[in-house]
Amino acid sequence: MEKENKELFFARLQEEFTKLVDEFQLRQAEVKVKASLLSPEDSIGATKRQDYVILTGKERLLQATVMGCKGQAFTGSQGDFSGTLEDVLALPLTDDFQRAIYISTLNAVVCYTGKDVQTVHCRNEGPEKCALQTASYFKENYGDSRVLMIGYQPALAEAIHNAGISLIVLDLDPANIGKTKNGVLISNGAEGLEDYISGSDVIFATGSTICNATIDALYNAPIPLVLFGTTGAGAAALLSIKRFCPESTSGKGD
Repeated sequence: MEKENKELFFARLQEEFTKLVDEFQLRQAEVKVKASLLSPEDSIGATKRQDYVILTGKERLLQATVMGCKGQAFTGSQGDFSGTLEDVLALPLTDDFQRAIYISTLNAVVCYTGKDVQTVHCRNEGPEKCALQTASYFKENYGDSRVLMIGYQPALAEAIHNAGISLIVLDLDPANIGKTKNGVLISNGAEGLEDYISGSDVIFATGSTICNATIDALYNAPIPLVLFGTTGAGAAALLSIKRFCPESTSGKGD
């Protein structure tokens, strides 16, 4: 089933992305794509908290520029890419780096076409302002729900926990698994996912689940899925997935 679910998600995403490219006649436009890894300072600026994953050096924010518009994707991979949009559409998406190139480019195209222009990560006070809105978002949209967070994001998890909302956090980083941080126990995301889903009312997942190919079970789950962060901007827009990223900024050029 996992293979079928994976093919369903990426098949749908690729189909919708290709349709968007053709709708705006970008396939033959020889669109140049340049993606390079941003430093933590360039990505997120000066923040009060120092426990964001990007500041630990374990992930970087990959940025693609298409027709003057920017799109981003978190990845643990290193490297640059330069080519055309046609080249990106042809990527086999067999590893994290290829998927990060594809997703950051998708986000840039989504920005260019106006499907969702908020494709750049917030900076400085933005992450703290985002966290302040998290609890009210869930209470207003999902009531007294049990939230399953996929991918530990410290400020968001702390805000949900402190608001008294039922929260389970899953992560794949061995440095986090089994530890309690800011009052939140972090469990192993590689074990018992179906049971965690069945015991929850809404999934709150990092968009990085797309790049690392763990999105499949979440996308096909019988409960609502909400993506957080800029990585999931394009997929959310094209596949009608909800996204929480209130402080993200426009990727359109000046």
